[in-house]
Amino acid sequence: MAMNKLATITSIAAAGALAALPATASAAPTAPAGYTLHTFATAPAPATGPDDLTYLDGHVFVGWQNGVGTKGEPGPSGQTDSTLVEYDRSGTAVQKWQLKGKVDGLGADPRTDEVIATVNEDGNSSLYTISLSRRSGAEVTHYRYSPAPDSASSGGVFTGGGTDAVVVDRGAIIVSASNPTPADATAAFLVRLDRRTHEARLTPTFADNAVATDALTGQQVTLALTDPDSNAAVPASSPRFGGDFVLDSQADQQLVFADPFRGHRAGLERLALTHGGTAAGVDDIRWAERSGGTLYIVDNQTNSVYALSGPFQAGEAFAALDTVGSSSDTTELDTIDLRTGALSPLVTGFTAIKGIIWVPGTAGSGRHHHGHHGHSRGRRQA
Repeated sequence: MAMNKLATITSIAAAGALAALPATASAAPTAPAGYTLHTFATAPAPATGPDDLTYLDGHVFVGWQNGVGTKGEPGPSGQTDSTLVEYDRSGTAVQKWQLKGKVDGLGADPRTDEVIATVNEDGNSSLYTISLSRRSGAEVTHYRYSPAPDSASSGGVFTGGGTDAVVVDRGAIIVSASNPTPADATAAFLVRLDRRTHEARLTPTFADNAVATDALTGQQVTLALTDPDSNAAVPASSPRFGGDFVLDSQADQQLVFADPFRGHRAGLERLALTHGGTAAGVDDIRWAERSGGTLYIVDNQTNSVYALSGPFQAGEAFAALDTVGSSSDTTELDTIDLRTGALSPLVTGFTAIKGIIWVPGTAGSGRHHHGHHGHSRGRRQA
């Protein structure tokens, strides 16, 4: 069912519907010579707390969490809904939707012309689709997980937690299985949407304690993942791990590369991350699928989304640095050396970097572009 009770839609035609809030004062991020950085979007009043973002049909979609709790608990102001906003490539807000819960993961499925959102990463999780080809007011459908990851009766998919990042890889929806309780919980789920019953049916892939190959030493190691978080599909242009699914275990400061369709038989590789020789964790990872394009970067505490364009190279990998050692004082956009796991600063001066995405073309061009994260096919206009 389209969830009119759980989700509402607001047209930008309403006067002042998306008046922007000023960003928190701070030093502006600094990009190196040869790159162009500008503010793409700020918070649509009264939304706050941007986190993840995705790209579809020539537009950028940003999830604003509004202080909602990790299991959907009301925020300080009593807010229980997150705000999903659609922007054109110039940064103009086109449409917004209110989704019940804390939006943590955003992905896009070009085949169905849908944005996919997961809510409540620690428990009481569920999933929404926003179908851009449906009539206004009927875009949103709410799906309950079957079985629920935090249900003790959920058998092989029991994690004790929730779901986070979402990616569509080779036509399949994959979500990170966040906040696990048992050591042998699954690290990511394959998801099949039942359009009739509105169930998002989960299938386990590899476990948090699976055996993997260390990407640096070639030695066999047993994973001990405690914080499956962001994920991505690695493009074929990547100089290493091309075609893989990658899971970022944020607090564990490592990336896990896998073929999730092989389940527990997946040939896993673990890449430990470092920054200046110290173990480091990242909040998100992305690749430039081909040369050029634009990176969109969320800065949570300034309620801002930035656009960075420059001489990106096909297969270049990027990360949103979150911690160095046990310190979260450094937060920046980094490049990743996939041979060593070393992170190097590209853009500094953020206050709390979160989601990042790469899209083809240049921000502000006003044109629709085809690419891994989106497409254009004559969708309805808001």
